[in-house]
Amino acid sequence: MERKPVSFRRLVRRLGLYWLAFPLLFALVFGGVGVAMTRNAVLLAREGVVTQALVLDKQIETRRSSDGKTSTTYHIRYSYHPNERAEPITRRQSVSRSLYRQADTGAQIPVTYAWSNPDRASIDPAHDRIGAYIFGGFGALATLISLGLGGWMLGRKLSILRALRTGDVREARVTAIRETNVRKNKDRQYVIDWVDAAGESGTSMMDGFDALSMHPEGSVIVVYVDPKTGRGWWEDQI
Repeated sequence: MERKPVSFRRLVRRLGLYWLAFPLLFALVFGGVGVAMTRNAVLLAREGVVTQALVLDKQIETRRSSDGKTSTTYHIRYSYHPNERAEPITRRQSVSRSLYRQADTGAQIPVTYAWSNPDRASIDPAHDRIGAYIFGGFGALATLISLGLGGWMLGRKLSILRALRTGDVREARVTAIRETNVRKNKDRQYVIDWVDAAGESGTSMMDGFDALSMHPEGSVIVVYVDPKTGRGWWEDQI
C-alpha cells in the first residue's frame, strides 16, 4: 500500500496541539504577575520607608463572569510625599475589603515606599503578599499542566511520525464503535476498536459518532504501526 505523506500542519490540527497555547499563556500571564508582585514585596521589605498618605478617593469595581459569578475589587487612590522627591506621588492600588472600610476619604493612612525607588509603594503590604502567592501559585500550576500536557502531546506526535515514516502499513477490521465518557462541545465522543492483519488490536482517537459511523463493525481500514511502541494509528486521523 502507498504510504501517506507526512504533514506537520495536519498533525498539529488533528492532534489539537494548538490547545497547548492556552495553559502556556495562562502560565506566562499569572506567573509574570506573581513574579512582579513578589519582587515588589521583597523590595518594600528590604528598603521600606513608612510615611503617611492622604486618601484621595475610593472605588469599588464589580465584574460578572460568563458563568454569572461576580467578583469585587476595592481600590484606593492616595498621595504621599517621599523625602527623596520634591513633589508628592499619587497612586491607585487594590486593597483588602477591611482596609477599604477603615480608610476614609481625606484621612491619613500609613504607606510603605522603597527609598531607592519611591514610586514603588503600598498601603496594604499584607494584601499584596497574598496576591503574589495566589498569582504565583496559579502560574506554577499552569506551568506543571503545560509540561505534562506538552510531554503527552509530544509523545503522541513522535509516535505518529515514526509510524508514518518507517512503521508497518496494515489493513485492519473494525470490531466495534465504542462510546466514551468524554464530551466535546456537549457531544458524546466515541472510538473505533480494530484488529489488524497481524492480529494486533488497536483503538482510534476520539471523535463524534457521525464521523465514525461511516466505518461500521466489519469494515476495513488502514492503520500505521509505530515500530517503537507498537501503537497503531488510523490513517484517516493522521
